[in-house]
Amino acid sequence: MLSHYTNKDLIIIEPQVKDKDELFEKMVNHLYNLDYILHKNSFLKALKDREEVSNTELMPGVALPHSRSDSVQKLFLSIVLIKDGIDFGNPEMGKAKIIFFFGTTDKFNKEYLQLLAKSARLLKNEEFQEKLLLCNEAGQVLQLIDHYDKPDAEVTESKTHYLMLITLHDAHRLDDLLTYLVELGITNASVLDSISLSNRITLDIPVFSGTYYADKKKHKESEIVMCLINDQSIAYRLSDLLKENNIDFHKKGTGYIQLIETSMLIGNPDEEIEL
Repeated sequence: MLSHYTNKDLIIIEPQVKDKDELFEKMVNHLYNLDYILHKNSFLKALKDREEVSNTELMPGVALPHSRSDSVQKLFLSIVLIKDGIDFGNPEMGKAKIIFFFGTTDKFNKEYLQLLAKSARLLKNEEFQEKLLLCNEAGQVLQLIDHYDKPDAEVTESKTHYLMLITLHDAHRLDDLLTYLVELGITNASVLDSISLSNRITLDIPVFSGTYYADKKKHKESEIVMCLINDQSIAYRLSDLLKENNIDFHKKGTGYIQLIETSMLIGNPDEEIEL
């Protein structure tokens, strides 16, 4: 849960800052005073270097600046709310009003990825955003997070491995699917582009396509995602996450999930994800 990585001291409401650079400097000083980082300059540089790679205001009004640095003592989430917003250097997204700061070291890489993924999913919820901006105290923010962020179910690991095959017919929702996999701790997935039989017949095979009515919203592409898991309940948790975000595999034409028990696994399928 997000509340495991933040607290009242890490929640800042209406800081007096005029731009992103000043916000970063004040936040780094604040984190240093709270003993979350050892070296102010190195962490500030890491934050700015990450922004140079790509701006972290990823949704209108919402930014997620983050960095991995050896100067970080422990994985943390700091939340900043600025109701009038500040210029975050991404004109298409407008001023940033909700800013989630993250910091970690390589030691907590997997938890860090899960924290980023879960935060991104919650922040896509417009109701959650609106209620965050109505908070006037840090305690209110924590209560709101606990209300929207459901506790993680316990994973029962076993020696049995399963190949989980996920077929998604709407390729435009692939980013959401991959984000949910990371949130569930899965970093070994492979993605294959595909075309379903239905689309192949109705769009490409002349004897059938002549009876197909033109629908510009119809997309040819599907995606197949393959990964290894060792707990069958992960498939159900993934399905629930997808359904909460309008990807319902129980609806015809959305896609489906398969589990195939594997008899042998040689090597380590997990990969390191560099951000």
